[in-house]
Amino acid sequence: MPTNHLDYDDAIEYLYRLINYEKTGDSKPYPFRLKRMHELVRLLDLSGVAGAGLPLIHIAGTKGKGSTATMAAAMLTACGLRTGLYTSPHLLRIEERFTVDGREPNRGEMVELIAEVREAAQSLAANGFGKPTFFELTTTVALSYFRRQACQAVVLEVGLGGLLDSTNVCHPTVTAITSIGLDHQHILGETIAEIAFQKAGIIKPSIPVVCGVREGDAAVVIERVAREQGAPLFKIGRDFDFRLTLDDDRWGSRFDLVAKDPRFRPRQGWSLPLPGEHQGHNAALACALIDLLDPETIRTPLEAQGRGLAAVRCTGRIERFRLADGTEVILDTSHNVESISALCDFLRRTSAPRLRTVIFGTSKDKPYAEMLAELEAIADRLILTRYHGNPRFRETGDLLAAVRDHGRVSVEETPLQALRLAQSFDVPPAEHQIVICGSFFLAAELLPLIDRS
Repeated sequence: MPTNHLDYDDAIEYLYRLINYEKTGDSKPYPFRLKRMHELVRLLDLSGVAGAGLPLIHIAGTKGKGSTATMAAAMLTACGLRTGLYTSPHLLRIEERFTVDGREPNRGEMVELIAEVREAAQSLAANGFGKPTFFELTTTVALSYFRRQACQAVVLEVGLGGLLDSTNVCHPTVTAITSIGLDHQHILGETIAEIAFQKAGIIKPSIPVVCGVREGDAAVVIERVAREQGAPLFKIGRDFDFRLTLDDDRWGSRFDLVAKDPRFRPRQGWSLPLPGEHQGHNAALACALIDLLDPETIRTPLEAQGRGLAAVRCTGRIERFRLADGTEVILDTSHNVESISALCDFLRRTSAPRLRTVIFGTSKDKPYAEMLAELEAIADRLILTRYHGNPRFRETGDLLAAVRDHGRVSVEETPLQALRLAQSFDVPPAEHQIVICGSFFLAAELLPLIDRS
């Protein structure tokens, strides 16, 4: 396929130039549209891989959707299905967003894929559709990659919201909404009900939907939309549930799926290597999604599913490292109140170190004061910083103003300085724990430094 003389760096730069960092503000309605995405699918003849003819799982939610998608894809791969997985954002490489059976496209494949979508994007602009967004084109790259790889199943994670997200051109076999919380209010709405309505936009007529919201305004909205769409609704707590038993080192768990509806198969004593009660919730949703796929179309033996779940890895989700001196580092991409609360809950359940140092930085649109209030309760030392690879960072002065106890707080203007300060504290490495959280962007800048430490 011609690449129009693109090399790898040119191809990646082409995608990144499409990112619009300008503040969206409070403008309504939601500023994105699906017309361009539908036209991209038509131009590139991607309807087959977008769900018309193969099992496709579509997952939205405020938190947990990436982990749920990764678990579902890992189990489908273990069942022998060539499975495409689309997630966002990435940490180190854009290729992390699109994998087939865990494999990212290589550089040559990326050049070909981007050249293909660039040509389609130029056709869009020439025909009055306007310039596609970064996320529209990365979604198109994912679908093109899955078609080239002859995928037998696809798992798509929503990028933002649901109703007008670029993934919502797909024809799913089953959908899920993992959770609802306050995030991206400037785009999705100021209330839980408004946000739930946007995320419930992935619910399709007659297509089963798995709901990870147990109660409250969000559950009411999801139930109403499912009823209006004639979509069978299966709720955690009512139709299925889970139990977790912590392993001895409190890092992994033994997972049980409790089936309360005959459409779900019980699981008992499965290994779940991802730490935290919230990951049990996500695993239960992933299992429920697989059980709702048509057994006459695909086979998903429980033994194979269990192997897939036991081997799953989610980069940046309460991920543990050891520095060269033995200091434990926990890297987590939690970036809203709900995910920070889940991280803090996990840390409370583990053995408390003599010194726990939290390195925190976040984005302009995040509820930083609420997140810091959670972190102050579990941190002995708090280091505030900001990332540098993206202009959306929240200034450290704003973060400092939101902290109540300044005696335990330090400010460093780069992540590297923050990590060096944390390592300089006078405490034996075996008794020190460093926690990094607040943003995918912060995690991305510190992950290579941790790997080299």
